[in-house]
Amino acid sequence: MLLELCVSTPVDVAVAIEAGADRVELCGHWECGGLTPTTASLRASINMGIPVSALIRPRAGHFIYNASERQLILAEAIDCLDVGADKVVVGGLTERGDIDAELLELLLSRVDAERLVFHRALDLSLDPLASAELLLEYGIKEVLTSGAAPAAGLGIELIRGLVDLGFHVIAGGGVRPKDVMNLGEVGVSTIHASCRVREMPTDVSSEELFDLSVHPLDFEKASVLSEALKDWNE
Repeated sequence: MLLELCVSTPVDVAVAIEAGADRVELCGHWECGGLTPTTASLRASINMGIPVSALIRPRAGHFIYNASERQLILAEAIDCLDVGADKVVVGGLTERGDIDAELLELLLSRVDAERLVFHRALDLSLDPLASAELLLEYGIKEVLTSGAAPAAGLGIELIRGLVDLGFHVIAGGGVRPKDVMNLGEVGVSTIHASCRVREMPTDVSSEELFDLSVHPLDFEKASVLSEALKDWNE
């Protein structure tokens, strides 16, 4: 299995490399679930010599997008791939809870299917396995999922079903070192984790005016998870 760490800054990327990550997913504004990173941040991260996927999410909130938002998702995906991202991580749903086929068709008009990862919108779909089968029809074979559970360690059954369908499953969402063995045994290809900590300036006390907290990647948490994967891979 590979270790993919979710990063938001080049400093996070450096920590991820030191902790033993195989690749990273770059996003901006992690605290709201992640948004599309800037191309400058993406360039700086790619220049550090580790494979980088870019999250494509134009705003916070739900995954039901209108026509202009779909066009923005396409433009952001193309920009990130042109800058040098290995893959883009995308997803969308209809109001009914089905996969947004219109978004997929728009993306696939300009982006090869093997460069698309469908993200955890899959977990929120009406029927994740049926949704996954539709993704296969479009040639998309890599998904980021918690198995439609609050944490990937609790979503083993759906994750096993996705592996059985032929997906390369990136298991993300509250993955703990003790979950690695169970996830590996069902055929997960990659563990995805944030490993964040919340930090506040020690000499500033204006939280009532602004939230000054930051959420950097924590080396110790990332290292412990990396060691668990090394043990499994050996």
